[in-house]
Amino acid sequence: MPSVYIFFKNISSMKIKKEYVGVGSLHKLHEIIEYHHATKIFIVCGKRSFYISDARDIIYTQLANKTLFQFSDYTSNPKIEDVEKGVLKLKEAKPDIIVSVGGGSTIDMAKLINIVAHQLSNDLVGIVTGKKKVTVKGLPLIAIPTTSGSGSEATHFAVVYMNNKKYSLAHDFILPDYAIVDPSLTYSLSPRLIAISGIDALSQAIESYWSISSTDKSKQYASKAIKMILPALVDAVKISDEKSKNTLSVAAHFAGKAINISKTTAPHAISYPLTAFFGIPHGYAVGLILGKFFAINAGMYDAELLDRRGWDYLKRTMKRLFKLLGFSNAYECGGWWYKLMSALGLEVDLKKLGVRKKEDVDLIIENVNMDRLNNNPVRLSRSLLRQIIEQPN
Repeated sequence: MPSVYIFFKNISSMKIKKEYVGVGSLHKLHEIIEYHHATKIFIVCGKRSFYISDARDIIYTQLANKTLFQFSDYTSNPKIEDVEKGVLKLKEAKPDIIVSVGGGSTIDMAKLINIVAHQLSNDLVGIVTGKKKVTVKGLPLIAIPTTSGSGSEATHFAVVYMNNKKYSLAHDFILPDYAIVDPSLTYSLSPRLIAISGIDALSQAIESYWSISSTDKSKQYASKAIKMILPALVDAVKISDEKSKNTLSVAAHFAGKAINISKTTAPHAISYPLTAFFGIPHGYAVGLILGKFFAINAGMYDAELLDRRGWDYLKRTMKRLFKLLGFSNAYECGGWWYKLMSALGLEVDLKKLGVRKKEDVDLIIENVNMDRLNNNPVRLSRSLLRQIIEQPN
């Protein structure tokens, strides 16, 4: 698949952003670096993925005449303490530009380090919780994903955990200045990681489609992502087909662009405590919940409508979504969803994944992310939340 160069305007700030999408596009990194006359580069990268994806060799060869600083001292679900360490390293390095290479956590970490390090306030907790305003943009940021799931290279928000609670910092200044989406960097992923990241991307596209904040543009991105992921995901996981991996990589980027407009919804909101307290990887955790929402958002439960466009609009939207997925109703979609996860080798029984007791369910409910929950087209009562978690998949 040849490299494709796309220029577009960011929907919020209207600042021109440049994307490089396609196999081999990582080789264009040096052009961005030279354009900014950067001599010192701060690289935020995964501890393992940076090497096994071959990103390190390619980047270090391209930038052999530059001073490079490498930071990877953070957990897979970044904590506020990790951001503090990164901010200190960035300030010590005094770079000209930041390059982030890795999965969603890595790109989110780079976004957080960059934005936090350049604010006038030193109150990190205040910035993360929104009590202190973001007023300074920070350094130019180049985001290079090595997974096909998060779409973080295309979004203006970043996730961080504080005391096992998830926070999402959102601001126009957080959106990376450049995205390099080179599918070849995903070739070394294990089948399990491809499955988890693929389910994450598909979940994002589906949630974006039914989100109360959706627009015609976000639905276009979401539809494109869904159409690309459906025929590619199983082959990418089961037979390691490179063409399918290429498709997934680009599709995940479209899903990221979709949620950059609409944000995610209830399945994401419920997933965060599954990750924080039960160690279930993020995309996997979202998938465990999402299958229940085809029926919920189609109005088959006694739940209050939140989408101001009305029930008729929501029912039309869900009907179109069912058709996109190849089905005629919510129950067919729900059954298919968990069969797909099982076919990808992902256990769908929450009890087998550690959620066994009433106290476990209580812990999840108490730590649901309300911002994403309220972006869902219907309101979820506490009793419905319990039903969603306790009902077998």
